[in-house]
Amino acid sequence: MSPTRRKKPARKPAGKRTTRRPARRTAAKPARRASGSRRASATQPAKRKRRLSLRVVRAPRPVRRARAATSAASFPQREGASPKQLVLFELIRARAAFLAAIHGMSPGAANEPMGEGRWSVRETVLHLVTRDQARLRESESALHGRAPSWKGIRDPEMAALNAQLMAPLLHLDWEDALRTLFRVREQLMEEVESVPEEPAEVWSQEHAFGWMLYALPPHDRHHADTIKRWRVERGV
Repeated sequence: MSPTRRKKPARKPAGKRTTRRPARRTAAKPARRASGSRRASATQPAKRKRRLSLRVVRAPRPVRRARAATSAASFPQREGASPKQLVLFELIRARAAFLAAIHGMSPGAANEPMGEGRWSVRETVLHLVTRDQARLRESESALHGRAPSWKGIRDPEMAALNAQLMAPLLHLDWEDALRTLFRVREQLMEEVESVPEEPAEVWSQEHAFGWMLYALPPHDRHHADTIKRWRVERGV
């Protein structure tokens, strides 16, 4: 009886099975992790590709639409505008460019000549005042087709005329010069706006009145560019 009982503990097939079970479990876990990592690695590149496509392809579209909307809304006065409205628009836009060129300037810098024998910024402002005043004086005659008195005048006659017209204003300081610039331009705009839309030929550059007004925007821009260049060089 005793030998048979001793043989019973010698059975270890069950033990071998128990050792095999953890081996199967441990072998199955890495398989799951590997499959999970494969899935993650398979999905990650797809997500990255989508992000790159969103940044490269879709992002510029709102920018282009915004630019198109901005450019369309920047100058709506041009769309279907009458000749009179175009003249008014150009007068306003050019004067805005000049005001931007002198923005933030101190009285000391405004009184400094912009080179040897050249005007200061304050004197340039007074010069623009005289050009608006000239148009106020001759707008009625120009409407009747009479050419402005300064048309065709060249230097040095024009320089002498400018000095003559500026002489009564030279006593104005910087602040008074700016106030006069705004006041006279407002008077001119009111005068121009009071002129009827018809006949349309009055607003063309071939007509004396239209020529007189179309000459103002490039004149404002010319002096605006001169002042901007001087401010950059001078650092003021």
